[in-house]
This record gives sequence, C-alpha cells and structure tokens, in this order.
Amino acid sequence: MLKLLIFLVFVISCSVFLTQAFSLEVELQKEDERIQDALGFLKPGEHDFQEQFQIIVDEANHKNRISIGLLSTNSDDIIFPDYIEDLAYNPRIFSYTITNQFACAPNSIDQACVIIAVKREGLGSTLEEIRTNVLEITDKAIVHGAIGFAPEFDSITLQSKTSYAGDENVIIANVIYTINKQPTKKLFSVLSAMLLSSDIRTAGGFYQYAEKLSEHHFAELTLVLVPDVTESLRSVHISLTCSNDLPELPKCDPDGNISEQIKSGNLNPLDFIQSENIERSGLFVNKFLPLNSVVHVMIFADEDLQIKSINSNLITKLEQISDIQENGWVFTSKSGKKIDGRYIFGSTTSVSGNELSFSFGPNSGEDIVINKTTNSGGCLIATATFGSELAPQVQLLREIRDNTILQTESGSTFMTGFNQFYYSFSPAVSDYERENPVFKEAVRVTLTPLLTSLTLLQYADIDSESEMLGYGIGVILLNIGMYFVAPAVLIMKVKKRI
Repeated sequence: MLKLLIFLVFVISCSVFLTQAFSLEVELQKEDERIQDALGFLKPGEHDFQEQFQIIVDEANHKNRISIGLLSTNSDDIIFPDYIEDLAYNPRIFSYTITNQFACAPNSIDQACVIIAVKREGLGSTLEEIRTNVLEITDKAIVHGAIGFAPEFDSITLQSKTSYAGDENVIIANVIYTINKQPTKKLFSVLSAMLLSSDIRTAGGFYQYAEKLSEHHFAELTLVLVPDVTESLRSVHISLTCSNDLPELPKCDPDGNISEQIKSGNLNPLDFIQSENIERSGLFVNKFLPLNSVVHVMIFADEDLQIKSINSNLITKLEQISDIQENGWVFTSKSGKKIDGRYIFGSTTSVSGNELSFSFGPNSGEDIVINKTTNSGGCLIATATFGSELAPQVQLLREIRDNTILQTESGSTFMTGFNQFYYSFSPAVSDYERENPVFKEAVRVTLTPLLTSLTLLQYADIDSESEMLGYGIGVILLNIGMYFVAPAVLIMKVKKRI
C-alpha cells in the first residue's frame, strides 16, 4: 500500500541558550486511489528538505522577530563534520547549537557560543556531580573544535525542554562554550558554503531571503543539530529582532509602515523582508510538496484578538489530500491572546504579499471574511512608493482594479494589455525606489494626481460596457491633461514672459 503522506513541519524558535524544535506532524488519511484519480487529486511526494519563514509579532512588548529557516533530516542536505554527526550515537546528547545571538553566553555577552544540551537524568544528585559528569561528556564532543572554531568553557544552565518527538519533557543541562563572534553575513556565507548542499544554495527559494536577511547588521545565525540514531534534525536559521517603537532595537523598516499597519490591525508578512512575492525552492518545482514551504505568523497581545479577514483560501482542517490541493492559511489559533497561522503553498511555486495579507482586531466572535480575488498581481511601483501592500493608496488601486475595471469585458481586456506593458518595467522601477529615497519621493509626487483622478471611478455607477469605456477614456484624457497639456501650457507661458 502506498503511503500517501506523512509530513513533518518543523517550526524552530530561537531562545537565548538553545534553539528549540517544535514539530507539527500531519498525517493525511489514506483514501482509495481510484477515487483520488477520479477526482483529480494531486498525490503528495516526499522530500527531506523544508524551508520556513516565521514572523513573531509581540504587541505587548512592541517588538517583532523575523526568522528564515532551512531544515532537513538528510545529511546530504545539511552536512555536518563527522565528529558532530557522531553525536547521534551518544544517547545523552539532546542538541548541538552554534549561534552568534547576543548574550548567548552569560559571562561573555560579546562572544558567540557553542551550546551542547545534555539530558540531566542519571548525572548525579548534587550540582558538583552534575557539573563533573556533564563536562566529561561535552568536553569529548568539542575536542575537535566546532567547525573551525576553538571553544572555551563558559557556564552550565538547567532547563526543561520538549523532546524531538514532542512526546515528553526532559530536563537538560546546557553547557555553553564561547567562540569568537563573527558578523552574521560573513558567518552565513562561510557556513552555508561549507554545510549546505549546492542544490539548496542554487535553488533559490527561502535561501535567497535568508541570505538577504543575513546582511542586516543585527541579524543572528543559529545552526542546530538534534541528533538521533535513526533520523537527526538539522537546521540553519537567520533571525532578526526589531522594533519601530523601542530605540534599543533596530527598526523593522525605515519608514515605520510595519508598525503603523500592525497598529491598524493589518499584517503583510512580506513587508518584513521588503518583497512583493516570496518564491519556493526550485527543488520543489513540478512536485506536489504542499508542506515543505511554510509561512508562519504568530501574534501575541494583551487583549483578546481574532483574525478578521484573509485574502486567500482558509484551510479549516488537515485530514485528507483534498484539504491541501490549494494554497491558503490554516490557523491552529485564530482568536485569543495568541494568533497562530501557517500558510501552505499547495501546488503553487510563489505567493504575493497581497495573498498573504490578513487583518485582525478585537475578538467579536465573527467568522473570518475571505477577500480572495481572481487577480492578485501586485502594484509593484505603488507598493514600493508607499511602503506596503496594505497602504491605503495601494488598496485604492487594487479595489478600483478588482471591483470596477475587471467587472466588465472591456475593462478586463484593457488590464490584460496594460499588465503586459506595466510589468515590463515596474520591477526595475520599484527596485530603484528602494535604493534611492529621492527618486522614491519623486514617484510619490508624480502618482498623486493619478490617484486623485482614479478616485472618480469609485463614485461612478458603471453598469455597461459603454459606460466603462466612457469613464475609462475620460479618466485617461484627464490624466493626459494633467501630466502633459497643463505642463506644456505652463512652459509656453513662461517662455513668452522671458
């Protein structure tokens, strides 16, 4: 019998002393293959490599955490040296971590760390016994160094952790060694070339966003091995803690748009990495691997919240193959003081910021509103100009396009031709806007008359093709007058006076 799917989605969260692995195992029910074929259901494949993009919004403490992770249980994907791989044969080793997180070592906050977590059970009853027995184990584990670094002992802490399988809590001793701290950009460049397979590095996907995030001065890297004789979990995470409200933390975005959007109850995860779209790894192209790429968002707040609306599918359960044929959001917690949602890709290879966007607010007990549209293309220039897919000006353009222009045949025909022209140059313009603030402001000023004229369509009662053509031509002529005729007349008058 063919095993249809057992997927493990690893969600790694970085703490000060140890990266914890939280796994969500989804086992889909086995269905009769003849029924599946008749209904045209895609059958999931298997791939050890997984990628995740996680955003944690901590409203209570006014800070956010961005994390991009690459994970695998295959030693050919993330390749540790043999002396680290051999830790899988020591049943006392819980995890092995290398990180340059700030203050990862209590006694040397300006150093990076190697943290070896050892299971506490059977290592003695006194602190001195525990210390002696634990160091005997970990000193052997770092005798060959740590991927080119020479570790020095710093301290030992005790913690309670959830096992890799997620079925028990264990007390572990974190033995912390310090190593020389390197900038994340340099560290990621060296370690990714050394540890990640060339297939992962050349396939794009979330790797390219991790590479970009590593360039941030305050970004942090965490490399983890959770050893097991049968299947060891390996992960590489690039993360950044930011805030537009706390001066001691780096800003999440220079313009403060993310903070304003969150305060207004809107969230576009891609705003955090300043991208209009996010693409999956090329390793998943032409394969049905719906859970191997996950966008994970968590919101923590002091008040009782709920998801108000989303711009894509809502997946209410994960039980059968039919549940994951299309991409969309699945919420393990859609209301309360903690919102927890994951976006899965279905059979698609990329997703836009508009599709990922959702709104939230005070819990009223109402159902989630689905704002899915047939055309989810991004307004690239407007998004770059006004800072977010959720900016009012961008929303205005999208509403006019979806609710007015695309409602008629002539409008749809116009948009098809316009899109071919627009997307031939808009990516280059939007990229240059992000590099040049002066040019960005010039575009903002230039777009203002256009936005003003388009608002007229919101008040027009368009019920026929002729009315669409009439109003459309009128708006086009109005913009020709504002952008070309008026400046030409002004220039001519100035020349006469001179």
